[in-house]
Amino acid sequence: MKNVIPMEPAKSAVTKSDIPNNAVRLIDRMFVRLKSIFPAWKHAFDSEIEYNETKQVWLEELFKAGVVNPQFLKRGLDLAAKSESPFFPSVGQFIAWCEFENYHELGLPTPEELSSRIQKYFGYAKEPHNFKFRSKAEYYLLKTIYDGYSKKKWEDCQKAMPKILAEVVDKARTGFEFPQIPELLEQKPKVIPPEVSKNGVAKIKEIMGIA
Repeated sequence: MKNVIPMEPAKSAVTKSDIPNNAVRLIDRMFVRLKSIFPAWKHAFDSEIEYNETKQVWLEELFKAGVVNPQFLKRGLDLAAKSESPFFPSVGQFIAWCEFENYHELGLPTPEELSSRIQKYFGYAKEPHNFKFRSKAEYYLLKTIYDGYSKKKWEDCQKAMPKILAEVVDKARTGFEFPQIPELLEQKPKVIPPEVSKNGVAKIKEIMGIA
């Protein structure tokens, strides 16, 4: 059975004039790579015309999804290369690969992990040096959420978390310099001058009636 790819042009507000030439070239190179990754790709197309129509559909859908740039497409191709299927993927599957975010590589919790991480951090907010952060990026993320929502309803905090996480992901990907994680300052012993110490001892002796 063929791995069916929809051949009817998708209803879209995207027109050819909206798509820059460099995006078309990116898709052309991407399809060459996909054919080498999926050896059974010919089963998805009955003719050269069908193949070219599919490329146009993919171009429109990828453009609508906002993933037509080298970074996203590379991510999609990297995950495509890890697929065990020999058949050509659907455009929806490829978009999902392009949008996949490896949060742990960025030193961040996944969206599913974030609630438990922020709840745990709430207990350490006043002494962050005792909290085990994954990275400076996670410290920045949790502190940002805490500073903005610690005094608000938990429901409001939950609603805000995906947006804040996405913003921190963007910062991490663009090389943003996150602040250092606070460290426990070493308490230096207080040095008492000899004359003060001597006067203190004399005062104690005086009080105790010791000559």
